[in-house]
Amino acid sequence: MNILVTINNKYVPYLISMLRSLIYYNHNQDINLFIISQDVTEDILAKYQTFVNGIKIKIMKFDDSLLIDAPTSKRYPKTIYYRLFAYKVLPANLERILYLDPDIIINGDLTDLYNMDFAGNALIGATTIKEPLRKFNEIKNKAPKGAPYLNTGVLLMNLDYLRANTNDELIYNYIADRHRYFTLPDQDIISALYGEHIKLVPADIYNLSDRGIKFHNLYNEKNKIDFTWVLNNTKIIHFYGRNKPWLDDYHGILKPFYDKFKIQ
Repeated sequence: MNILVTINNKYVPYLISMLRSLIYYNHNQDINLFIISQDVTEDILAKYQTFVNGIKIKIMKFDDSLLIDAPTSKRYPKTIYYRLFAYKVLPANLERILYLDPDIIINGDLTDLYNMDFAGNALIGATTIKEPLRKFNEIKNKAPKGAPYLNTGVLLMNLDYLRANTNDELIYNYIADRHRYFTLPDQDIISALYGEHIKLVPADIYNLSDRGIKFHNLYNEKNKIDFTWVLNNTKIIHFYGRNKPWLDDYHGILKPFYDKFKIQ
């Protein structure tokens, strides 16, 4: 199982928590972890080696000069773009890889997701928004009609497809032309450029957040998601946005899943 993360060194402790949960539920898999980063080093990771024994780790760097005109902010640094170009630096013999954000906790066996048939698509992931907002993003981003708007924290990437079909110049030109309209830059770009080649999986199974639970329960009075439902059904928990379980102002029901694997 090939796993990709793109991080800076301040997120390493949370990455380790994610990896501990990944190992716990997928211990029968050989896990190869690829880290694209500018400041994570082997020395930094060595401090946590006992937590991730059994994972083969390779650190790779991306040429940031290629993104000199890409819009960034404190919340959305350049690292968010690395997954768009990961196929350029990953080994050529890899056919697929599962990208995971570091603010994730795994809660089940990912074999079915990892081995899912791409059916000719570039990416497999989940959308966490409803139709009105999807339509708004379609128009805003000049995306293909009906294009899904993926949460890019969980992406199964068809590397063979991306190598054969991605036009780097098209991506750079789109960033230059549309960056003033970006809301979530990487998600906007993926929706616009790959919208016709995306396969969806259910967010409540593969990309569930406290925000997602709140919105689901608001409209499903008789079929609410609670802690027990998550425990028995959800395989990937994602603490996206500002509501992080390691912060004092966290609110929601998912913190126990993080606490189980956090670094003490």
